[in-house]
Amino acid sequence: MKVSREAVALVAGIALCILAVTPFVLAINYFDWGVSLVLAAPAFVWLLLWAGKKLERWARNEPDTLPPDPDYPDEEA
Repeated sequence: MKVSREAVALVAGIALCILAVTPFVLAINYFDWGVSLVLAAPAFVWLLLWAGKKLERWARNEPDTLPPDPDYPDEEA
């Protein structure tokens, strides 16, 4: 049985979100100082989106480099 990279990336992404978001939300809910974590929530969400993008590139076997600029296709970075 062969498992595709997309399926592995999807399961890893879901597991990452569950394992990261659950303690974050519980800390906000149960601790008095947890309310201050709300200020860190945008950065936390950005990190999860960044990790998801990395997982997608890995699943599709794409390079991590930026695509060439369409305005200047002859220039190499």
